Amino acid sequence: MANKKDTIALNGGITEEQINLWKNKYRKVVEISVTDDDATFVGYFHRPDMDTMSAVNKLAKTDEVKSTLVMFDNCWLGGHPVIQEDAIVKMAAIGQLASVFNSCIAEIKNL
Repeated sequence: MANKKDTIALNGGITEEQINLWKNKYRKVVEISVTDDDATFVGYFHRPDMDTMSAVNKLAKTDEVKSTLVMFDNCWLGGHPVIQEDAIVKMAAIGQLASVFNSCIAEIKNL
């Protein structure tokens, strides 16, 4: 088993230029890395839009796994195909993607 510094990162050939294009289009882009054995698979996602969030919330009431797959599929921009194809790697990425919902801080103030 390789140690962390021997891990190979695989991002599906996504370039900095492509990431910048995504940032210009979606404003926020997140990189999610999943390490499995001696390889780290990288995927890129944008924040969900309101339609995606609505579909995720609706499905969550009956099938949590399907709801998270909807979020994954609708937010996926690109990356290594293993993240899309390997169920265990995909679920690890989905676990991190769910944290996007809590990435902003909102305040309310009585006036």
